[in-house]
Order: sequence, then C-alpha cells, then structure tokens
Amino acid sequence: MDAVLWVDQTKLPFHFCVKESKQAEDLACAIEDMEIRGAPSIGAMAAYALALAYAQDQANFEVYWLPRLQRTRPTAVNLFHACDYMLMISKQKQVTAAIMKEAAQHYADDEVQRNQKMGLHLADVLAVGERRIQTHCNAGWLAAVDWGTALSGVYQLSKQGENPSVWVNETRPRMQGGRLTAWELKQQGVRCTIQADAAAAWMMQQGLVDVVVVGADRIASNGDVANKVGTYMLALAAQAHGIPFYVAAPKSTLDEHCLSGSMIEIEHRSKDELLAVTGVDNKGLSVEVSVLTPDVDVNNPAFDITPFACITGIITEQGLWTGLTT
Repeated sequence: MDAVLWVDQTKLPFHFCVKESKQAEDLACAIEDMEIRGAPSIGAMAAYALALAYAQDQANFEVYWLPRLQRTRPTAVNLFHACDYMLMISKQKQVTAAIMKEAAQHYADDEVQRNQKMGLHLADVLAVGERRIQTHCNAGWLAAVDWGTALSGVYQLSKQGENPSVWVNETRPRMQGGRLTAWELKQQGVRCTIQADAAAAWMMQQGLVDVVVVGADRIASNGDVANKVGTYMLALAAQAHGIPFYVAAPKSTLDEHCLSGSMIEIEHRSKDELLAVTGVDNKGLSVEVSVLTPDVDVNNPAFDITPFACITGIITEQGLWTGLTT
C-alpha cells in the first residue's frame, strides 16, 4: 500500500472522481471535507492514514498523527475504534510499516465482511409486504467501504431477485440522500424516488411506507442512536404511524463507554453548508450558488439522537442486537 485511493463523494453524482495520495494529511483532510464520509468508511480511511503516517513519520505517530486523525470528525465512533486498533498494532513487538499496512487492510476487509453479513440479516427483516423502504442520508457502499449498512439489506433483497423500492430523502443540507443514495441505487438497478425530507411523514400517513431503515454513526450502550440530523423526526413519524423503524450498523459502531445518547458529542458544521449549494451548470461545470438569506445566524448540527424507545430494532452482523454483552 504505497498510496490510498478513494471516491470523492463531494463530486457525486455529476462526476465520478477517484483521488489518490501517499500522504496521511491528505487522508485526514478528505475525512474533514467529507470527501470520505459514513462511519465505517471514515474508520477505514483513518486506519489507512495511520498506516501511512507510521511508515513516513514513525517518531510522531502517537504524539501527532493519532490525535490528528481523532479530531477529524467527533461523532462517528468507528473513527476512534480504528485509531485504537492501529495504536494497539503499533505497540506490538517488532512491528514494521508493512505490518501496519496489513493491519489497515485487515480493518477495512473486516468492515466489508460485517456489512455483508448484516445485509443478509436485514434482508430477512425488510422482506415483508411490498418492501416500500424509507431511508435517510447515505448508508450504502460509499459510506461503508462496501455493501453498506442500511442499504446492504436492500442490495441483498435485489440480489435475491426481489424488487424493493426506496424512498430517498434528499437529506439537507449536503443532500447525501439525493446525491449519493439515489446514485448508488440507480447504479444497482434498484427502484428509488427522491423526495424532500419534510415529505416523509406525509408518505407514511398515506400508507406508502412499509418500513424505515437508517444507518448510525454511534450507538450508546443503552441503544440510543446518533445518525444524520433528521433521523429523530423520521423515528417519531414512524412510531406515530405504527411503521417499523430499524437501525443497521456493524458492532464497530457500538460504543460501550457511552452510557446514553446524551453523552454523544454532536458535530456542528459550517454555516456555508446551509447558505449555499454546489451543483453543475448546463455545461457540466461545477458552480456554487447562494440560496438563503445572508448575514443571519445559522444552526447546522450534523447529527441528532434517536432514543432507543423509538427504535423497533438494531441490526448488526450478528442479527438483532440485544445488548453490548452479546
């Protein structure tokens, strides 16, 4: 592993751009700038970054590079699991740069296996009724190295010959649903429809949603879930209409040290994400356009907390989650 390659998610769906770097700092910036996003993918990227850092700057691995990666995104716990894992490997006897690179690859491969297994369990849950599935943000392979979390079950259904359809919330302000989830589903040949976030509750009221499934960035030991802001509203709407609400996440997203959702740090991002949008013009050129009233206060939390009481079940690679002791 002399270099790390990643899909720049900020360019999708208009341009499929693969970036490459041999520098740990570039990978850290890719996480901060959301070129790489999604809890499992963030963890894998951090592992690769730390492998590069160890090979190029071993003396500062623990004092500089470890905290540098840890502060890239505060909410996704996979990031910290990956950092802890790479730190543990670095403290083994006779560790080499090659061993660190192998460890990073193992971490990423393990995430993929977890996601695939989780998708099989989730498919059994989703294979009910007409399979009209509501989701939020992006929880597909872009967010999880491969397969995905919430979308892994959808992909498994499709692979099994079923014909699921997905309501895709556009997911403001960065529109990961409309830009990433819809793009992924289209690539896989899965039926999907983009809708405004605020339309979801109305569609439930009309009887057009059979199940809601989302991913997670951190799950507290009591089952409270941190996920993309807007998830809590979906859970409340689903509960009000008697619709099952599932969270799909590998066990690497569970945080045994976090007792409840109130302990999870919620990332607040730049006001620019709300005040402007980036798209392409009729020549395919990227343009940024201001869309909201300038020079006003902006509140932009990236995540919210859904209490476990609002959740029908949490699905991991081991099946239905029954507690951190399983």
